[in-house]
Amino acid sequence: MSFTSPSDDIAIQEGTFAFSYQASGEIKRGQGVEPIGTMQVRAIPAGTTIGKCIGVAANDKSDGDMIAVYGPGNIVRVIVSGSSKCTVGVPMYCTAEGKFTSGDSSYLVSGIKAFPLETQSTANGTARVLLV
Repeated sequence: MSFTSPSDDIAIQEGTFAFSYQASGEIKRGQGVEPIGTMQVRAIPAGTTIGKCIGVAANDKSDGDMIAVYGPGNIVRVIVSGSSKCTVGVPMYCTAEGKFTSGDSSYLVSGIKAFPLETQSTANGTARVLLV
């Protein structure tokens, strides 16, 4: 089963709880986020080559809003980068703009990994994953 947009609840199965942070800038549900201050996160910016993705945003939020972030142990939907496809067992990594892609992790943002729980035959924008 594939999901074409993360418009439904982002959490599929909560393994642990979500943490609350203050959003810095606009954040979309399913985006990977990084810490930038005391209990404050932002979507991984475009052009980022280093950083620390700590989890996935639970919902859309604007600058200054409180946002729930799911971390390791949760099954969630994530935004997939461009034409990337998911394959069960092949880890995905958070890239610039907080999107996830499979492949060589050496050039990607460090932090959380996402293991797809389904194989996609076509790239469709989102994936159901286990965060580790």
